[in-house]
Amino acid sequence: MQILDYRNAFATSTAAVDGVEVNTCRAQILAACTLNHQPTGRSDAFYLGKECIGEHMYKDIGIAQDPTSEVCIIFNETESSSLKKFANHRRDVIQPLAVNVALETFAGFNAYWTDLRFKLPRTDASPLATPDQIITATLDGQPLVGRTTLTDPAGDWRAVLEYPIAYMNVHPPENKFQVDVGPILYPDFNSTAEKLIGRLQLAYVLYNQLDAVEFAVRVPTPAADGQSAMSLHYAQIVKTAARCELFALAG
Repeated sequence: MQILDYRNAFATSTAAVDGVEVNTCRAQILAACTLNHQPTGRSDAFYLGKECIGEHMYKDIGIAQDPTSEVCIIFNETESSSLKKFANHRRDVIQPLAVNVALETFAGFNAYWTDLRFKLPRTDASPLATPDQIITATLDGQPLVGRTTLTDPAGDWRAVLEYPIAYMNVHPPENKFQVDVGPILYPDFNSTAEKLIGRLQLAYVLYNQLDAVEFAVRVPTPAADGQSAMSLHYAQIVKTAARCELFALAG
């Protein structure tokens, strides 16, 4: 079978201000989430781009925006959601938009994409069906990809989460493995956001069996006990039945 080769998967976007192109950015794809609406058969795939620190473009000095922010984008060919995380949660920004709609930047001007292209190569992959196979592939240094399939309690939505496995635990004496990967895209089945992309959250995925999974979801979280100050942290733990699959990539 074939699977997305995350080692060579990228999104390249060109941004403009007032009709003048100002930058082209290439971001590696970190994860994917495909949402399938069971009643209609509609299927929408979304991708998570590599995060960066908010930056002023091509200045001789003062490149880092101050205050600093962690920035990442969830997107597909038609929609995008820019997520900016500051030290102070009150400054955080989540902007789900059509890809050609201008959004306000840190500096106060409006920028929009004039071009967005995805490079999504696929490569041969072998399923790893047993702990023995998973442990062997891990210790042999083979590139690994995980896939987790979730169904919402109402049965309306099915989500397929996919992610390269950059961190893996194994314990050969007891024939055990444990995945701990993130950030990935996690679907909030309870969300009523108008745009599907607005229903996706960042999370870590953890499991040591193939029929149950835990997520640590990034949510607003008190910065300290007894204080009102909030931050964003992977603090909401979700445990659920799921189908998990692991694959070893060719090459």
